Amino acid sequence: MTVLPSSEHSNDPSAEPLSEPLPSEFERAGLLADLEDGLPQGVVLSNGERVCVVRRGHEVWAVHDVCPHRAFALSGGDALTVDGESAPVIECPWHGAQFSCATGAVLQGPATDALPTFPVRIVEGEVFIGARREPIAPSEVV
Repeated sequence: MTVLPSSEHSNDPSAEPLSEPLPSEFERAGLLADLEDGLPQGVVLSNGERVCVVRRGHEVWAVHDVCPHRAFALSGGDALTVDGESAPVIECPWHGAQFSCATGAVLQGPATDALPTFPVRIVEGEVFIGARREPIAPSEVV
């Protein structure tokens, strides 16, 4: 299997391939071509975890698909472009809470708890999602 070099959230398909294997905790979530640009999409992992996937161009981010404010699916909301944010911002369709797709941080209430995030890899046009990462508590940020 060929893995393209990446940051924690995505791969650049024009980058030179690496010959290291995809870590075993990554699970296939679908095809990049099937993700509509800028439209959040919900997927369910084999362990039952609900994940909201957002594509912008050749980059993909994944966050927990449950708003911590009232437990509504974030995949029913909008992916926004916000000044000062390099990644899309996901907006809850029910009460308007906004979260960074890169970090899971709350950018606008009423939610007060950050979202767990998931690393994403794109391999030969397929999207793979890694193990859940719990958000960093504000007191843990240095």
